[in-house]
Amino acid sequence: MPVQGEKLILGLSALLQLGKRAFAAENETALAFLVVNETHLMTPYRQAVLWRHAEKGTGTVVAVSGSPEANTRAPYISWLTRVLNDASIQKHKTPIRLTAADIPGEDGEAWEQWFPAHAIWVPLITGLADRLGGLLLVKSVPWTDPEIKLLAKLADSYAHAWELVCKRAQSRGRVWQRLAGSRPDWFRWALAAGVVLIFFLPVRQSALAPATVIAVDPAVVRAPLDGVVERIHVTPNQEVKKGDRLFSLDGAILRSRLEVEERTLAMLEEEFRQILKMAVSDPESRVQKRILEKSLEKQNAEAHGVRLQLQRLEVHAFRDGVALFNDVHSWQGKPVQVGEPIMEIADPAASELEIRLPVGDAMAMEPEAVVTLYPNLDPLTTWSGKVTRIAYEARELEGILCHAIKARFDPDTAPPRIGMRGTAKIQGQKTTVFYYLFRHPLTLLRQRLGL
Repeated sequence: MPVQGEKLILGLSALLQLGKRAFAAENETALAFLVVNETHLMTPYRQAVLWRHAEKGTGTVVAVSGSPEANTRAPYISWLTRVLNDASIQKHKTPIRLTAADIPGEDGEAWEQWFPAHAIWVPLITGLADRLGGLLLVKSVPWTDPEIKLLAKLADSYAHAWELVCKRAQSRGRVWQRLAGSRPDWFRWALAAGVVLIFFLPVRQSALAPATVIAVDPAVVRAPLDGVVERIHVTPNQEVKKGDRLFSLDGAILRSRLEVEERTLAMLEEEFRQILKMAVSDPESRVQKRILEKSLEKQNAEAHGVRLQLQRLEVHAFRDGVALFNDVHSWQGKPVQVGEPIMEIADPAASELEIRLPVGDAMAMEPEAVVTLYPNLDPLTTWSGKVTRIAYEARELEGILCHAIKARFDPDTAPPRIGMRGTAKIQGQKTTVFYYLFRHPLTLLRQRLGL
């Protein structure tokens, strides 16, 4: 069977599967996660964004692929909201290709900062012409016509599934109203009192944030001098012993320089021998002898310095551990400056957790607050730990304004592999159910009204 035929069959199979799973979604959150993450089964992409339509053509970003939550205060989400609220994009009712040239003003100039070159906008519209939102997909290669046709079919399934999920939520609310309305007055008062009492129950605050396992006090291996990396002798995450070769710098320039210095030194030595013979009977030659002695000392020192630099071209490990760096091929042939960090050597048994807590989820935490790591590779396995340091100042990390939190793992368990990523759950101080549920709305209200 031709390759194109196989791709078409696989695409149609994924289309049917995704449509079935979309209609089976329990709520809007589950549907949004399916749309931005599982659509990759039908067509590959770099990033997916789900946008919900609101009144007067405006809307909000509901979900972003690979992110547990779309933080509306993040610069990336703010830029996405401005781009997708543009009327020139919203007027389309069928999938259209988008590039940076289609976005006016500064938002179009910032396209390369956030997105690859090619994007496609897929409107989510029901059969009654109700615009629910849209799906934005981006990747580095152009979108083909077969992919656009499959996405158009999938958009119909997503739109009707989204409409069905909204109707389910509304029907549940109507059922609850009917149940409450059929009860006597004492039941309603008791129910209201129970709800008020629940608001005052003590609970512990918690927050979820992306986290990465990092090394504790790694030894940074830097370039000993200016040059070009000739070869990396180790691979990422390879165990090394003290004295093992790590990388080599190209010594062609230094060897040429040493050859010139040695030739100059040999010429000075020959001239010095001749002056030495003449100095026995010629007083003026004695003065030249002292000048040549100083020149010989200087030239010998310069040649010795070049020899020492040649010996530093080979960089060796100065401690046992694991070599941490990105990629071998990204360093070979790259020019470096003296002191530039190239890799790290860390103890694999000494690791800690770095948590990036968004400023919107920041909360009061007790000393040594409990942290639980849920790794992406193995979500059924967890690691526990305690907070050791909290950055007092928020900074932008991976496009999100957040606080950097460090946590150490429990000493009774083996630490996870350095570089592992996942989601960390941080437990804060105890509070009431009311504050736990309405903390974010109250914060937004104070920011808007200045109370």
